Amino acid sequence: MKNILVLITLLVFTTGFSQVSGEFIYNVKENVHSKLPPGPRGDRMKEFVPEFVDVSTRLLVNIEASLYSNIIDTIQPDLSQEDDRMARMKKRLAPANDIVFMDIENGLVVQKKEFMDKVFLIKDSIGLSNWKLTGEMKEVGGLNCLEAVFIPKEDDTTTVTAWFAPEIATNAGPAGFGGLPGLVVYLNINDGQTVISLVSQIMREVKSKEINIPNKGKVVTQEEYDDLVKKKMEQMKKQMEGRSGPGGGPPRH
Repeated sequence: MKNILVLITLLVFTTGFSQVSGEFIYNVKENVHSKLPPGPRGDRMKEFVPEFVDVSTRLLVNIEASLYSNIIDTIQPDLSQEDDRMARMKKRLAPANDIVFMDIENGLVVQKKEFMDKVFLIKDSIGLSNWKLTGEMKEVGGLNCLEAVFIPKEDDTTTVTAWFAPEIATNAGPAGFGGLPGLVVYLNINDGQTVISLVSQIMREVKSKEINIPNKGKVVTQEEYDDLVKKKMEQMKKQMEGRSGPGGGPPRH
């Protein structure tokens, strides 16, 4: 019965499709501990970093494109040591210049990312074929939503569950996840490692000058970027292990 309702909903939606324009604010909750290295070293690091960090992001949408960016809080000089540590961690997790541009009409995604003081432009495509509808329906944030599971590329272990709202007629979404017949209002990435949820919305005219495609940086594919990050992190890990002996003490001679 649920599958039939999904098909009927999508049929009504696609036959009467009209794009919306507006500004959408999301909360991004990162499980920092889940990204730390395993073993004693990771356990020690957990003593100095919070388990979860929340950051805010903004999605601008019009009929042609969307732009997803981080909302960076200004670090105040009179913060306590704990608050200052939290503010700086937020800036590391959500760099101010990282953005995701989506050409809705042509199905193009361009991510601008900074890594190790270098700027990269990651180009990919969006499409409904990357998603599998589960037939589940529920209310999320006051909106009637449908569930979809992302189908990753071969050798990609990322798991993503999305809830999207057909009543908000756009195939945009946060963090470059789009291509569904309705705004993505909730994302669960890697079983809670990252959770993105819609907080507020302002339906307004978003002008084209507010959504600019990034054009400065080295153009790479997602696979090339992931490989670069993986190799650099492995290199940094080896360097840190080389500066300490077993158990994290000074190197043995």
